Amino acid sequence: MTKTRFLVILFVLTATVAFTQKPDYSGTWILNLEKSKLTSPHSGRITKTVFVIEQHGDKLTLTRYHYRGDKKRRLKIKMTADGQQRKVKLFFNGKVEWIAENLRASLWNKGFSNVVNYSFGASQDEFIADETFTSAKTNYHNYWVFDRSSTGSD
Repeated sequence: MTKTRFLVILFVLTATVAFTQKPDYSGTWILNLEKSKLTSPHSGRITKTVFVIEQHGDKLTLTRYHYRGDKKRRLKIKMTADGQQRKVKLFFNGKVEWIAENLRASLWNKGFSNVVNYSFGASQDEFIADETFTSAKTNYHNYWVFDRSSTGSD
């Protein structure tokens, strides 16, 4: 009886850990312009976007490259998905949190809010960034769809 009880407890603990693990979004992701729906004022000039995500548990580093023709702009943000509010790039308030199996990054300051919900798409080779931006001057909703790069380069 003790052995059976031990096996049941072991199974429950193992299953609990397996079901509470969060997705790992690590990888290089290339924007699929055909699948994406971008409505922001500047999105029409984007010719390519690459996300490079390094994730270790709740710690993430996102390096984003936007290409507009020959010009490349880089933004690198380090985040911790613990729901705690922090200063981001000295000027903004932000927090990153898990909402069920998805990751939500919120960034705000006086006069604007930007919320991005990250998730896998149809498979783990498709990455979605569902972005809503609101401010006094402009509001938009971008639905970014990325394909996993097999080469890992931008």
